Amino acid sequence: MNVKSDLKFSKRGDALIGQEMFHILERANEIEKSGEKVYHLELGEPKMYPPGRIINKTIISLLENRVGYSPSGGLLALRKEIASYHSEKLNKKLNFQNIVISPANLLIFQFLDIICEVDDIVVLFTPAFPTYIAACNYIGVRTRTVSLSIDDGFQLTKKHIDEALSLKPKTIIINSGNNPTGAVYDKEVLGYLLEKAVQKDCWILSDETYGMLSFNKSFFSMLNYNYEKLVIISSFSKIFSVPGFRIGYLISGSTVSDKISLSSSTLYSCLPIFTQEGIIIGTSIMDEFTKQSRKYYKKLSKECASIIDESDLLSCTMPDSGFYLFIDIRKTKLDDMIFCQRLLNEYKTAITPGSSFGYEGFIRASICGNIKEVKKGLRQMVLFANSL
Repeated sequence: MNVKSDLKFSKRGDALIGQEMFHILERANEIEKSGEKVYHLELGEPKMYPPGRIINKTIISLLENRVGYSPSGGLLALRKEIASYHSEKLNKKLNFQNIVISPANLLIFQFLDIICEVDDIVVLFTPAFPTYIAACNYIGVRTRTVSLSIDDGFQLTKKHIDEALSLKPKTIIINSGNNPTGAVYDKEVLGYLLEKAVQKDCWILSDETYGMLSFNKSFFSMLNYNYEKLVIISSFSKIFSVPGFRIGYLISGSTVSDKISLSSSTLYSCLPIFTQEGIIIGTSIMDEFTKQSRKYYKKLSKECASIIDESDLLSCTMPDSGFYLFIDIRKTKLDDMIFCQRLLNEYKTAITPGSSFGYEGFIRASICGNIKEVKKGLRQMVLFANSL
């Protein structure tokens, strides 16, 4: 018997938008099922091989049947390793109570969930990582944006900060090194942000996922500052090229970290032991591995940007960090969503529209995949632009 019913979701359910790059991946996979080759430049999925010791330890943990529950805040050994690492780097005392292990994407939601009430204002500097926008929509906060400019390399300025704080936000989210632009913000400007946020009693979420992959400019961490309403997040996904491990971390005062641990316990109980133990064994070579990564991505960014320069209709600024090119397509006169759709359908290359980062007229190309395929995909993009 077929019974029809009115499937009505909650306001939160209706507010779910996900991430556009995964929608694009699904469409690309459908094309590949028909036997056609697609060049994947949509996801920030590093193809550099992770440190062997991480993979080996993860396998050993599985063979030792380390498949039970772990503490909701993360394995104590991993929390201690992260606290020790940053304490040594900053000459600042951190302990494991300041650290929570959780997927970085989820940490964005968890932070907003425990800090913001419905209709509180959250300010984003655009282009902004899509999860910020999606999480704000889902929770029901009022999102306000302050646009950065390609004219100065998408740098955050004091003027931008003043504009953000004039909107009377509950919290401000910043992202240095930035996804998608690769911009790394100046120490002086970040200090100004902290000073003004303290005056306005405003929360700051500093997403520093790509900080350790800064290759053209010295990265300054907000961890250098002491402010009880400052929260830092990062991820091992990009640092160690293990996005599938889903291991990120938060650093904050213990009052906030305790709440995040409770959130993790409520939402998903805990992360696997075996992946966390794999990461623990890698922390001792984190500096060495990221040094190699920075050298690799610096060279690759220059090579890929030179391919973009082959088209008079495309341009991009050189990133300071990470492995993305944020490409200006305004001269093509195409909407960025249409540009991406046509590029995928006609030239079998998957990229992400700038609109999903809150910034129209641009596209993001991820260059961390197989080098030959990345360059081929970029050349397909140039061919498409030149055909317009």
